[in-house]
Amino acid sequence: MFKIRKLILIILLVLSTACSNKFFYSQLDWLIPWYVDDYVDLTFVQKENLDEQVEMLLQWHRGEELSRYIEILNHIEKDVTEDVTVETVKTWFDVVLFSAKRIETNILPSAIALGEKLTEEQMAEFVKNLWERQAELEDEYLSRSNEEYIEDNFENLADNLGKYVGRLSDTQKERLNKAASSLQRFDHVWLEDRRAWLEKVEDLMKREQGWQQATIDAFVLRGEQQPKRFKQYLSYNTNIINEAIADVINQLSDKQRGKLLNEIADIRNDFRVIIASAK
Repeated sequence: MFKIRKLILIILLVLSTACSNKFFYSQLDWLIPWYVDDYVDLTFVQKENLDEQVEMLLQWHRGEELSRYIEILNHIEKDVTEDVTVETVKTWFDVVLFSAKRIETNILPSAIALGEKLTEEQMAEFVKNLWERQAELEDEYLSRSNEEYIEDNFENLADNLGKYVGRLSDTQKERLNKAASSLQRFDHVWLEDRRAWLEKVEDLMKREQGWQQATIDAFVLRGEQQPKRFKQYLSYNTNIINEAIADVINQLSDKQRGKLLNEIADIRNDFRVIIASAK
């Protein structure tokens, strides 16, 4: 069930970045169950119940959230026509994070409802697969050298910005590489926090009396209870990235800025089409 939460957050980002927004959105009704099945095998009845929960979530999302995304895009469109500051970029990410939290709040009851329906064997399978995924992530990320870590971060920054503005100039690439080289290594801190969170999830999944409210409380308090070191690393790295993004946007050529504005307009139009089709 927690996999659903993660998927919806990913979808939020996909919908705000992908060119084929309508396609991705129209596939959510089968993507979500598929990801749940990736962690635990559901019975036919469980899948039917999940489908009903997903449809209610999508109705809420189409009815309320997409219009909010259009407002976000309108603000970004206006912002990028002028000089962009670090504070401006931070505002963009804060708004998206707030949107993600709204999704989390709305999806958590459905996740808990599914958890109530799982057998002991299914729950054991779910927890087992969570830990296997943790081991895969630790093996993948912690085995990287510092040079590989910097290269991965640079490629992620360059690829993500390139989707919006097109081919980056050498100056822009140099700015992103400087940012990637300045980041504090965060993978080990993130994985430690993730491991501690999974230990809490595993305990909650024993489903002792009151586990439903305890799960909700755990999600609400998750950010507050993360280690001080985690927050410090995250804050420092986020600021480095925001500064780099602001600088690259301010270095955009007319052609790049035109592509960025076209991308924003296309995504906004996709959202409007989805809203209209839902009505």
